[in-house]
Amino acid sequence: MPTFPTNLDLLTDFASFLRYLESKPTLPLTGAGDLKGTDLYALNERVNLKTPFAVTARSRLADYPLLAFLFEIVTAGRMAVVQYGKVNTLTLDAVRIDAYWSLTKEEQYVFLLETAWCYVDWGMLDGDGRSGHGANWFQQGFREVLKYPVGTPIMLYDSRESKPAPPALFVPFMANIYIRAGEWFGWYDLRERHQPKRDKYSLAFDQLTLTDWGQQCLPVLLHERPFQLWNKQAGDYLFFGDASENDDEPEPVDISAFAELFRGLLDEPELLSLYPINPHANKGVFWLKVELPNHQVSRTIALPATMTLDDLHVQIQDAFKFDDDHLYHFYRPAARLNPRNPYSGEQYICPDEADWSDYPTADSVALAQLNLYVGQRLLYIFDLAESWEFWITVVRHLPDDTSTVARIVEKVGRAPKQYPNGW
Repeated sequence: MPTFPTNLDLLTDFASFLRYLESKPTLPLTGAGDLKGTDLYALNERVNLKTPFAVTARSRLADYPLLAFLFEIVTAGRMAVVQYGKVNTLTLDAVRIDAYWSLTKEEQYVFLLETAWCYVDWGMLDGDGRSGHGANWFQQGFREVLKYPVGTPIMLYDSRESKPAPPALFVPFMANIYIRAGEWFGWYDLRERHQPKRDKYSLAFDQLTLTDWGQQCLPVLLHERPFQLWNKQAGDYLFFGDASENDDEPEPVDISAFAELFRGLLDEPELLSLYPINPHANKGVFWLKVELPNHQVSRTIALPATMTLDDLHVQIQDAFKFDDDHLYHFYRPAARLNPRNPYSGEQYICPDEADWSDYPTADSVALAQLNLYVGQRLLYIFDLAESWEFWITVVRHLPDDTSTVARIVEKVGRAPKQYPNGW
């Protein structure tokens, strides 16, 4: 029988997090789209897994490891969406939250794990926007931990420390948030080092002990659901181990099938999943506000959902009177913008690059496939050398509009010259 820990603090704390958000269904955020210090401080008082660092009502999201993680779960799992505007806000999806409350404890656990493993952009959490050493913990680190019996204390050390007596495991300090997540999911217990304030350049723990549940769950994740293949943002991470269990080109994965393996592991043959988020493609017309913030100019384009990102590229070029003579990329954040790396998230490239890049091309994906919502932002880069950065915000969705052609519905400001020096 599985040894699933139904009394996990993670489940209780996520429930507290949701209840707090439900009490404030439209929550103002910081300019970067983070939770504000006063809300973080109040939330930290409500959870069991409090921040290990000294905090005040002015502390930032990065000072609250668990709350930062839960915020990414909520947004990546579409329990709530970040809407960008003059005031950034977090708006709840009551239907999706109600669906979560109806799940069993096992199903809630799998939802949190599936969201973290497949949809969260871990670059938002690790503090350096790179994620290579950290994400590698989910590969090489798991292998090392599983070499030891359940209950064996394993000493942890980083590059600035001498190796302790075995059993011992070297861990880069950049893996802090990834290692913490394993404790939250019940795979092992950690012994925290005393750090009066957050120090992202120091390893936060000195000992790890594998649990019975970790001995059961980690091999499944390691061999059947390898993070570097199942996480939608993993292509942006730098890995230092083997990408797969063999040298063959890995087969594409269907991340909507993530939970299937856990029906057997948890002895829950009817285990439900809240994914895919929207199994039916969006219909109608999207109004997309395309801005050049540094020039205080924008064009709002109404585009049928059946049109592709390449069609949007053509419309932007025409709306701003550019020459369409360079390559371009689109970037769609996993759940919200990463202020440290605006080029994160799903990337769609110019069709001319198809022969030398593995990213999907802009002409291969329609707006209907992107699961867009009002308030969402995308980034469009034109001319990769000059780097014209256009921010795109979804301002309206008209699902019953049957228009088949694109049109400009609003103009603000005079478009800048593509070549201001007359090139």
